[in-house]
Amino acid sequence: MDSKVQKTRDDGVNVMYAYCLRFFSELKALGVTNVIVSPGSRNTPLVLSAEQVGLEVVVQLDERVAAFHALGAAKATGIPSVLICSSGTAAANYLPAVVEANHASTPMIICTADRPPELRQWGEGQTINQVGLYGNNVRWHYDLPVASEINESHARSTALRAWSMSASSLQGPVHLNWPFRKPLEPTQNLETPEATLSPESLSHEEVLRGSSLATLAKEYERGLITVGPNSLQSQELEALVAFSSDSGWPILADPCSQLRDKESLSSAPIITLGELLFAEEQFTSLLAPVDVIVHVGLPATSKAYRLWKQKTPPARYVIVSPGTDWPDPSHEVTDVIHGPIMAAFSEASSGRGVNTSWCELWMKHNSAAAEAVQRYVSENRCELSLASRILSSIPSGTSLMLSNSMIVRDAELVLQNMESDIKVISNRGANGIDGVISTGIGVSSSRGGPCLVLVGDVAAVHDIAGLVAAGRLQSNVVIVVIDNGGGAIFSFLPLAKEIDSDRFDALFTTPHQTNLIGIASSAGIETEVIESTSDIEKLLGRAFNSAGPSLFLYSTSVEETVKAYEDIRSGFQASFHEE
Repeated sequence: MDSKVQKTRDDGVNVMYAYCLRFFSELKALGVTNVIVSPGSRNTPLVLSAEQVGLEVVVQLDERVAAFHALGAAKATGIPSVLICSSGTAAANYLPAVVEANHASTPMIICTADRPPELRQWGEGQTINQVGLYGNNVRWHYDLPVASEINESHARSTALRAWSMSASSLQGPVHLNWPFRKPLEPTQNLETPEATLSPESLSHEEVLRGSSLATLAKEYERGLITVGPNSLQSQELEALVAFSSDSGWPILADPCSQLRDKESLSSAPIITLGELLFAEEQFTSLLAPVDVIVHVGLPATSKAYRLWKQKTPPARYVIVSPGTDWPDPSHEVTDVIHGPIMAAFSEASSGRGVNTSWCELWMKHNSAAAEAVQRYVSENRCELSLASRILSSIPSGTSLMLSNSMIVRDAELVLQNMESDIKVISNRGANGIDGVISTGIGVSSSRGGPCLVLVGDVAAVHDIAGLVAAGRLQSNVVIVVIDNGGGAIFSFLPLAKEIDSDRFDALFTTPHQTNLIGIASSAGIETEVIESTSDIEKLLGRAFNSAGPSLFLYSTSVEETVKAYEDIRSGFQASFHEE
């Protein structure tokens, strides 16, 4: 090759690496700590640069696993995770996790390598249209210039904007599409540039608009605070609890609200059995009209609550610090407060306290509902009794990953009195059942401790690759699969009683007959079948004290699950006749 041509090529490579190194150096200075890589060739400059600047690089073989790993890490820490993949369909496999990150307001920075413009749409291998690939599921999409033709100052601005768009008040994923020309390998030793940015480079407007919560609390006695799934920090949760205790407005706490711990339950009037309360007319008929409902976080899991609110909307429905999706499918919102949670709830409210007839009514019947649940799970062998024993056995410092579908609804009833330092993670943004195990892997790796993944059999089958990843990385996850033979949640639909049972099973329940124990064992995961719910504390204790992944499987049936819910509702109804 002509020496001038070689020099031009070398210069281009050097510029490309200077750009990539600057980008990752600035991201690290802003706060990024981890990078999840899907292996490939076109992404070589990104991978080598991320590693060079000292970011923690984890390689995941399966792109979907990688994306959910990054999602879990970001949910656990609140810090944007960086995803890197090669060009082509690799990027398409990130979509489910990107969708969840969008709806759950989880910060992620997705870096997809791409062919340069002249190779696109001309039949070049491993080349698809990656521009706008994730649609409106990202806060920002940017198709970068070819990195070998742009200077470092552009890289600095790109890093700052990507971080700002992902980690600001409206958190979520951003997508950067990186076209690279060959050669992709560095031609000289890589050197880390000194970063010029820091967290102080960003400023956030802290302005409240709309109604003051303190003003509303002084004006209205009959208020309710609903806290859905969230990743709020401890100070924000403490502000919520203090406001509730001072105003006398109970908190309806979702199982993924981070407010079902012993300390919170002893500090404020927290309602944990809303699914039973709102479904029972004997209770709702006792309620005077609700004046104000204040909502924080993602939409509440409880279907009964949503139906009750739709039927009896409050005079004022206030959303605080909404994310991408307003939790208002019935279009009832009257007030929106933008800005930090702390600012919204830190102002002194009414001083009314919890000793009001309004507060006492909620707490009295929540206690009755809790007693009905506890009585049933202690006397019966069923999915709920197992979930109750598992959730009461989680040691301090553990993370909990709750699957969607039936699992999070089981937790709605039985998740109570947790240790205060247990972080509850869920993918309730888009409510999908894919990537549950992989998300748990990311949670565990970022929090530096064990993660209990409670998952249904269908969701576990959706993430077989997550089992492979857990075994390959020897991740510190304890996976408990509740196998009720298919999609049990469909059996709660009216359709289950309208068509022939065999036809319903074939079209909706769809039992899969997958040997999850065999698959997990082959992936290098310790496995065991749970024969008795009384054994679960001993088995989990052993698993939490061991290194590496483990999987336990408990078999029940759809019929048992449906009956358990019906019997618990009947038990709660009976409490009204005992008064």
